[in-house]
Amino acid sequence: MFQPRTPPSPVTQPTRLYSRRWRGALVAVILATAPGAARAAHPKLSEDTGTQGAGNFELESGFAWSHLAGDRIFQFQPQLSWGASAALDLIVQPSWVADQTGAESVRGPGDTNLDAKWRFQEGEPWTLAIRAGVTVPTAHDDLGLQRGKLSPHSILVATGDFRPYTLDANVGYAHLTADASHRADLFQFSFAFTVESARHLFFVLDSALDSNPDKTQGKQFAAIGLLAVIYTIRPGLDLDAGFRSRLNATGPAQQWLLGITVRGAP
Repeated sequence: MFQPRTPPSPVTQPTRLYSRRWRGALVAVILATAPGAARAAHPKLSEDTGTQGAGNFELESGFAWSHLAGDRIFQFQPQLSWGASAALDLIVQPSWVADQTGAESVRGPGDTNLDAKWRFQEGEPWTLAIRAGVTVPTAHDDLGLQRGKLSPHSILVATGDFRPYTLDANVGYAHLTADASHRADLFQFSFAFTVESARHLFFVLDSALDSNPDKTQGKQFAAIGLLAVIYTIRPGLDLDAGFRSRLNATGPAQQWLLGITVRGAP
């Protein structure tokens, strides 16, 4: 989700990294709002309306490698979702970041997203949901939000099931503490198209427009595209890989992603 990603998507992934002070905050915001795929949240930009079901859980382990203007950023961001009811998930998403800038290296825990996702509208073929929460400043040094500052975020989700095709559309928002050169209110718009093949292979085409938090840059929005594949090794176990790239002059030139998702019941 503008990935707290991370958040977000409005969330952070290392997909929108600018000054060192704002990198971690964006990674947390974009990842918080960008996690949702029907079968594996990682590595999609767009959230979906799927939930785990009462008492069930899902553990996603996502890895991302980004490159931007001489910076190399690695991020590990697991996400644990637990089904509080058939239509409500409770979600915790910590992170760990390593930022290499020339000879300088900073690494340590990043911020943590605490979210809930509620599917409030059932129907055929469309369903609606909202995912919302806060990014908590748990990061080491300057890898995240300022101490004592919480970043709220939310994302409205629509999913259309036209098997073997699935469509996801998102509108997201995140608020950061900003100054004269940075935007406090960040928005995200995304759309994903997924094709299922033989019940175990999924091909994803995803795109997003994220607010650029840096007012000094010419572009107000960062345009991002993603190609990914998700493979179901067996029921309850998925492996995924993806490649994200900027579609305009704003944001990291490229980002590689790898993830594994495990689902189960008590």
